[in-house]
Amino acid sequence: MLDEGKYVRITGGNFGIRAEYTEQKLKEYMCNPLIESLPPILSEDEVIDQLSFFPEFNFKERELSASYRYHVISRLFSYFQPFNKHIDLEQRISRVIRQGYIARNPFWRHQAEWQHHSYQALKKGQLVKSAPSDFRRTAIGFTMLGISGIGKTTAIDQVLSLYPQVIIHSKYMQNHFNLFQLSWLKIDCPFDGSIKGMCVAFFAKIDELLGTNYFKKFGSRSNSTDTMLQHMNHLARLHAIGVLIIDEIQHLSLARSGGSDKMLNFFVTLVNTIGVPVILIGTNKAVSILQSEFRQARRGSGQGDMIWNQMPKDEMWDLFIEGMWEFQWTKNTTILTKEINDLLYEESQGILDIAKKLYMISQLRAINTGKEKITSRLIKQVASDSFKLVQPMMKALKSGNPLKIAEYEDIRPIDYDEFVEQYRETIDLKEQIRQQKIIESKKRKKQTSSLKEKVVVMLLNLDVEAEKAQELTERAIKTLGIETKPALIVNEVLNNLNQVDNNQKQRKQKNTNKKDKRDLRFLLEKGRKEKLSAYEIFLDFGIIKNDYEDAG
Repeated sequence: MLDEGKYVRITGGNFGIRAEYTEQKLKEYMCNPLIESLPPILSEDEVIDQLSFFPEFNFKERELSASYRYHVISRLFSYFQPFNKHIDLEQRISRVIRQGYIARNPFWRHQAEWQHHSYQALKKGQLVKSAPSDFRRTAIGFTMLGISGIGKTTAIDQVLSLYPQVIIHSKYMQNHFNLFQLSWLKIDCPFDGSIKGMCVAFFAKIDELLGTNYFKKFGSRSNSTDTMLQHMNHLARLHAIGVLIIDEIQHLSLARSGGSDKMLNFFVTLVNTIGVPVILIGTNKAVSILQSEFRQARRGSGQGDMIWNQMPKDEMWDLFIEGMWEFQWTKNTTILTKEINDLLYEESQGILDIAKKLYMISQLRAINTGKEKITSRLIKQVASDSFKLVQPMMKALKSGNPLKIAEYEDIRPIDYDEFVEQYRETIDLKEQIRQQKIIESKKRKKQTSSLKEKVVVMLLNLDVEAEKAQELTERAIKTLGIETKPALIVNEVLNNLNQVDNNQKQRKQKNTNKKDKRDLRFLLEKGRKEKLSAYEIFLDFGIIKNDYEDAG
């Protein structure tokens, strides 16, 4: 264990926080290190402030390449806008943890005695006796149910993040007090609903947090389920677990005959035996499972169950959408209109996970297509072809018919990463093509340059002027292509050069002919042919003037 000030590095690489004790205002919370080491009780405004999370955003990021913007769009997963139900949830968990610790004060004599007897019983393979009645009176819990994607797990995780999970005690009120306190522990119910699977997950989670080897000690297949449950019971007490949260409790429906009842009975045992509050989270599919003993155990606790249904289209919905809409990475900004707001609700039916992913995937597609703008039409297209798996459930929710809704116990989650990968592959292909074009262009330029050099050198050896050699070589390469052999290019250049010389000679000859018509030799020859004297022919062509004209 490495001390790094406020934080303590635990064997295995995880960190715990050094216990700092705060004087309590409520009498029942006083002189209890398990409670005094917790963060202070928050007001509603403080809850909103600490739960709210808005990801980083910079307008300049809109100018980044598509591949980079695919990354930054994922920041929207961390966007969290608390509502009244989140305040309620935080207050419930705050009460649950503290109330559960009241009767587990490690400095109470009966607590120390009971813990010692329980440890001795476990060593002998005997059942742990029930805790004093005070444990059962103070340990409370609740269930949290709702359709998939409504935000149950996200909300729980956000609230739990307000509490340091591992608190390390060493001294309290001048007394030596060594304890690794787990203020909360959250595990998922196994997919097959098995008790052994849950016990193994429990051991592995504590090992992950504390660097222990409980999984190796107690998770062996040779251990019976009852033995595992006893060890789980002991560890929950040993590490002063404040609350145990079991998510995906609907998986109990897949347990073997009698398995779900046995696991629920164990949760009741945690409450009755050691006073650990239990929170069960699941979809509506779990409603029929959470009956009988567990419900009876929670009756009278005053907490009640939390049922999270789809969000109504009210000011809370508007608050969520308006906050989310600010994080837009398309190059062309789209203003949030009532039409778009209504459309997002229509296509998501108030399920926040779907609304968020619909917005994110719409941005992906807008960028991928090059249009760089979110429109109502685009959102409809994305909802239609990218959310096909949830459409039946959406239609049932739109109908408002409980019987139709009951047909779809869960909503299959939308795999955002799958869409990112699809669009990334497209972008990668486009980028590969672009890069290949650049490479080919450079290659052609290099080949052209090399060919040009070879031809020019050959022409210079043939006494062709350097300037002419370069000009005619470039022209010949454009005509014949860079794959042509240098000798053929030279031949083409020489032909062009001869053609140029011939053209120049012809132009020179024409110019010479024009001048010859006034040449004296030409005129004398013409005079002889026409039997004219030199004087007469010169006079006719204006070479000399008439003496009489001059005299006149």
